[in-house]
Amino acid sequence: MKRTVMIIIALCAVWFSGCNTTQVGVNTGSGNQQQNVEGPTTNVTANLNFRGWDTWSNALEATAIGNTVTLTGNVDVNGYVTEQISRSLRNRTVVLEIPNAAASSFSRDRMMKITVNKDDRLVHPDNVEDLIEREYIPSDYKVVEFSLPNDFDGKLQFVFYEADLRGLQITATYRQQETTR
Repeated sequence: MKRTVMIIIALCAVWFSGCNTTQVGVNTGSGNQQQNVEGPTTNVTANLNFRGWDTWSNALEATAIGNTVTLTGNVDVNGYVTEQISRSLRNRTVVLEIPNAAASSFSRDRMMKITVNKDDRLVHPDNVEDLIEREYIPSDYKVVEFSLPNDFDGKLQFVFYEADLRGLQITATYRQQETTR
């Protein structure tokens, strides 16, 4: 009986240790070994603060606390913009949480578009399949994810078109590391 229990414990230990191994190299049979191994993807996030952001005019009111902004106003075309984001965030994924878009009114369901850089280049969010008019995120998205380009110059902007924003809340974070090596 003791021997059976010892064998079961040994098998469990071997099985559990096998679950935590990572393949380091692959022998292709031609003498070449591949050593490029990526570790697990990390979900380490940091706040993308709204300090130093501005609206285009007084038609849009913004109240920012840390990484959350509340936007209010009836606008034809208006935006919330900064040119002060660190360029070190190039290629990082930004995540916007927008929990209460349903409280606002958006013409033709166009919540907002996102642009970057001084040339106001349109950003196509990673998790939005179809942009309205090839620009605007539909108002039913509660989470929007997009990557900053590798030539990001520090300017990020949210543009609203024919919208009645009633306390639209946006919380912004970014992923610090995509993968570990």
